[in-house]
Order: sequence, then structure tokens, then C-alpha cells
Amino acid sequence: MEVISEEEECAVGLDKPIMSSDWLTRVWTERDKVDFRADDPCVMKYKVPPFYKRCLSFLGFSHEEQNHMEEITIENGGTFANVGDKECSHLIVDEALKDLPDNISLPKHVVKGEWFWACIQMEARAAEKFYTFQKGEAVQNLFTPVSTMAGSKTRKRKRLKENIAQLVSDDELESPLYNKRRSGSIDGIISPNSFLDASNTPDISDININDKEQVKVTPRLQVVKEFLQTERNYVGILHTLLNTFKAQIEKQDQYSGAILAAPDVKLIFGNIPPIYNIHLSIREELEKMVETWSEEKPVGTVISKNAEALVKAYPPFVNFFEDTKERIQKCDKSNPRFHAFLKVCQTKPECGRQTLTELLIRPVQRLPSITLLLNDILKHTPKSNPDYVELEKANNVLKEVMTHINEDKRRTESQVVMFDIMKDIENCPATLLSSHRNFVSRMDVIELSDVLSDRGAPLSLFLFSDCIVICKRRTKVLHSKSPAASKTPQKGYKHLEFLPLQCVKKVLDILEAKDCKDAFGLIVKNTEDMKDKFYSFMMDSEDVSKSTLITSVAKSIANTVCRTDYESLISRVDGEEFQVSTVDLSGQKLSKAASRFSRRVSRAFSFNKTPRRIKRAVSHVFSPFVKDSSRDFTPGNLHGKRLASSIDLTSNDDNISIGYLDDDTLSLGAFSMKGPLD
Repeated sequence: MEVISEEEECAVGLDKPIMSSDWLTRVWTERDKVDFRADDPCVMKYKVPPFYKRCLSFLGFSHEEQNHMEEITIENGGTFANVGDKECSHLIVDEALKDLPDNISLPKHVVKGEWFWACIQMEARAAEKFYTFQKGEAVQNLFTPVSTMAGSKTRKRKRLKENIAQLVSDDELESPLYNKRRSGSIDGIISPNSFLDASNTPDISDININDKEQVKVTPRLQVVKEFLQTERNYVGILHTLLNTFKAQIEKQDQYSGAILAAPDVKLIFGNIPPIYNIHLSIREELEKMVETWSEEKPVGTVISKNAEALVKAYPPFVNFFEDTKERIQKCDKSNPRFHAFLKVCQTKPECGRQTLTELLIRPVQRLPSITLLLNDILKHTPKSNPDYVELEKANNVLKEVMTHINEDKRRTESQVVMFDIMKDIENCPATLLSSHRNFVSRMDVIELSDVLSDRGAPLSLFLFSDCIVICKRRTKVLHSKSPAASKTPQKGYKHLEFLPLQCVKKVLDILEAKDCKDAFGLIVKNTEDMKDKFYSFMMDSEDVSKSTLITSVAKSIANTVCRTDYESLISRVDGEEFQVSTVDLSGQKLSKAASRFSRRVSRAFSFNKTPRRIKRAVSHVFSPFVKDSSRDFTPGNLHGKRLASSIDLTSNDDNISIGYLDDDTLSLGAFSMKGPLD
């Protein structure tokens, strides 16, 4: 039955779920169970969906967005109709609309699009009075900065006069909205899609510059103010991520509980607080400098003194930014409440209609933009100014920080790759995973000797910064698209040998010859008996050339043993001297390609097409190797007649016999082919 609006609103306010009458029946049935609760998961399926017995219509949305909202409406117990339909209970209006058409009949509730997504987020019907659409209500202009400091009407009028005066003055300095584009500045760009234009931070007129003692605005001060404004906006973004998003997502006391699980919240937002605290400190120091401005103020020291903190705060965020994006996309698709929450946040002015992913990329962009701003300040700073040296120092510090971040990101990605490699190798030694070890590359080869496995066996060499892992390559497993579900899944590689690079004494580049193609070798000193072992291989991949492979191995050995002359580790030798030959293996790649081509050709030539008069057909060719050559036989008399599964296109016999069934009588036809088969 339909719940009365006031009662429903009261229940939602008390965090009480609204249930259907079937819930009451089920609870009464389970009344004798001692451990049964009325809110057990087994009975929560009787919870009334948000749009139960509601008919919605949508106005002002794009065709794609409206279709998406209509699908969600059906999934949540409601129906939808065209605008103006008499059955409609709610008209959902896009916030971008300023007014409604005059020629439509309006339902009882005319609400903003935010109401729709709030219902999905809460998993209950939200109170319409908080989302009522007001005619003539315009969307907040993204170009107008909103001050968090509540001022009087007099102050607002004063600020308006100042802004008008700035438009007609020569020095357009006070408002970031009218800043001229400075060379090399990123955050100074004002665009309709920029969050920096809509952040809830005080505009530049809030800076405490004494009206009686007006400070002359020099080009250097102008850029410093731009630096301060972008820093304020950036801090505003981080504040929004922590308060508008993180704090609301992990709230436990909201209707239906927290939106995301704690591990998801930690991965997405866990590395932001340290960055926020650092830039909060940088912003405060810049504000103090501007308040008591003089041309000798050491702006560069603001960055230099925070260099160590920046090195600690940024790598964890940047290293896992791609994982963060993937987790957001996964949660967005699998969690309707989170999807609705993101839609609601996009309508809020502090988000500037930008998505969570678009806001999260700002920390990745911030340090490069600060570098450009410091360069701009440096251009307007005389060399005689003490801050000139500090700015150069700050620039060098930032470069070192970004280099450290890039190196740390590369190491992190290498560590992640090692985890994936270990999962794919059977009997992989646990010691492979090490904090000082990095993955370099993988090469597919064929063994030419029989030291590791059989001659001709497919192998893979995993080159790391200090070792080589040799594995047998299971081509059937790696190329299989649908492994049997009943069998235990087999790993793609089997571990054979672990070679520390300090044990590799020489990398042999075996010269090309008729009987030796794409061959190379390794001379390794065995750590157990201290005898030299010789491994020889042939390249089995076109992705990496032999010269590139040999150079990579030699450089890795040189780095491990602290040598700079990696060329001395490479020796070019003749294959005959080391009894290396690829005569019986050099055509292996060609034979594989020919085999694949043959299978494709066999599938392409099919004689399955049946004439209309023939009701049934046998698409097989009778083998000529039968004892009984009599053609006078019946369908039941096929003993000893072997059917070939395919046609041998390489046969020189031009006569092809085809058997077919016509009205339960087996006939055998023959025809002769003249010329090649096209």
C-alpha cells in the first residue's frame, strides 16, 4: 500500500526503513525463532523502493541522461511518463533550466534533478520541500567566486564598486576572474569548466590591505597574488574532496549507512589529508607575506622549507592515482548509491559541475603549475633582490621533488608488475619479491641446448635489475581462451632457473649464419661447484630484437657489479665454436604460421551449402581408402566406410566424391575439377 507522504518523511528522518505489507507477513511467520530480528537481511528485500507507486517525468535533460534516469526509475519501483501527463506525480527539472514552459500542466511536485539522485543515494523517498524547483531561479554562475565569509550588504556593495572600478582601470589585478593570462601560468586560466572559478574561497578583495596605506602593485606582487589565489583555490579543492565527498561517504549515521566500504574510502581519499595540511600551511605563509608586502619578501623559502614534506606526501597519491580512478569507476558501476551520490555532488556549486575523478587529478597537476608560477615570479625579480636566489633554489627543489615522485612511481609500478609475474609462475621462489629489485623486461626464446629442458622447448626469460628468471612457457595455457572449468587452472609459466646477474660472466652474441639464426648465449658460473655453464637460446619473439636483448642484459649485469663498460661483457662468437645450430629450429616460426594459415583455409572452403531439392546433406568426403568399392549401398550399410573430416587441398587428385542423402537414399556423386581451386 502507498505510504502517506508525512509519515514516510518522518520515518526517513528517523532512519527507519519503510516496508511493504509482505514484510509483516514474513515477520509473523518467523515469530517463533529466538534469534530472528525484524531487520534481518532475509526480510530487507521487502523494503519499499524510493519511487514506489510514483510516476516521474523529466524536463531539460539530454536524451542519454533521461534514458538513464528512466531505467533507474523502473529499477526502483516507479514508472515514467511524458511531461504534462495527468498520471505524473513528480516533474524532475534539470538545474540548468531557468523557467518552465507555460503550456504544460504541472504535477503536485516539481523538483530539481538533485531530488532524484538523493532518493537513490538514501534508498528512500527524499522530502520534496528541500528540492523544490523555483521558477526564474538561475543556476549559480561558475564565474562568480563565492566567499565563505558572510559580510554585510554594505560590504557587498563596496566589493561590487571595487570590481567595477577594476574593469575600467589599467591594472586589472584585484580579482582572479579578470587576471590576464600570464605566460606559463596554468591555474590562472579561467574557463567555464574550471573548478578554480567556482571554489568557495575568499576572493582577492578579502586580502587585508590597509585602505589608508595603499600598496603599489608591482608586476612582482601581481604574480605573487596570482600564486596566492591559485593556492587558495587548490586548498578549496582539497577541502571539498575531504568534506563534501569523503566525510559524507563514510558517515555511518545516514539513512542506509555508509555509502562505501572503509577500504574503498581509504584507497580513494586516504592520501589527500597530508597534501591538504602542507598546502594549508603554504597558503597561510603567502597570505602573511601579501598582508605585509615588501619587494624583498622571500617567496622562494615558502616552497624550500616544505620540500621534505612534499616528497613524503605526493608519491603515495601519484603512484596509485590510476588505481584510484579504476576503483571509482568500479564503485560507480556496482554501487547505485555511490553513483547517485556523485550525481548529487556535481550539482553543488563547490564542485563546479566536475566529477570526482576530474577533481582528484588536481594534486597531480599542482606541482608543475607551481613551477611555472615560480618561473613567472623569477622573471619579475631583479637579480639584486635576495629572493632571486631563494626562487632559484625553490625551483631546483621542486624539480628534485618531481624527479623523486617519478622515480618512486616507476619503482612502485615495477613492484606491482612483480606481483603479477609471481602469480603466473608455478613454483616461483618467494625470494623473487624484494624491495630493491625491479622488473626490466621479458623475452620469449627457444632453448638450443638441453641444459634447462629439452632442445626446442619454448622458454621465457624474465630480466630483473639483479637476476634472470628462466621459465618454461606453456603455450597452450597462455593462448587458451576458455580453459576447462572442471580442471585446476594451470599457470602459464613453470620455474626452471634463478640466475643472479653477478654469476653471469659473458653474454654471447652468436654471429648470424645459414645454420645459426637469432641465437645468443649466456656463460654462467655455477655457485655450487663453481664450474662454468653455457646456456644457448634462439629468439622466439618479434617484439624485442636480439641486439636490444643482449644490450639490456649486459647493462643490468654492469649495474649489478658496479661497472661502466657494459660492452666488455658482450662477446661476438661463431656458432660452430660453441656447437650452436638452429637448422632444425629456424623454420619453427614459419611452420607455426603455415599451420595457422592452413587451418584458416580449411575452414574457409566448406561444402555445406545444400541445393533446395536436397532435404539433408552430409558435408563429408568419403575416403578412397576403403575395401569395398561398391557404390550400391544403403544408409544402413556404411560399415567400413571411413568419412574424412576435411578436404585435402594439397592432393593432386582432381576427382572429388561427395555423398549426400536424398529422401533416405544415399547417393554418391563425383565430379572432376579442372584447374586450381579458387
